[in-house]
Amino acid sequence: MIKSFKEKNIPSVSYYSVPHHLQPVFENLGHNEGDFPVAEKVANKCLNLPISPYLTSQEQSQVIDAIS
Repeated sequence: MIKSFKEKNIPSVSYYSVPHHLQPVFENLGHNEGDFPVAEKVANKCLNLPISPYLTSQEQSQVIDAIS
């Protein structure tokens, strides 16, 4: 989906593509993949889209159309 948005010049990013319990900084806690399945599912599916009070109506429509 990120590729699709990029092709339409709509910025998108996944800020937490690796859930916190699997990030290197928390390695000492000993968690493994599967320990927090909901967090892992969200990390794999969550995508941040442009959001700002300064988006024009045209920009909002562009994002909506891309999602539709």
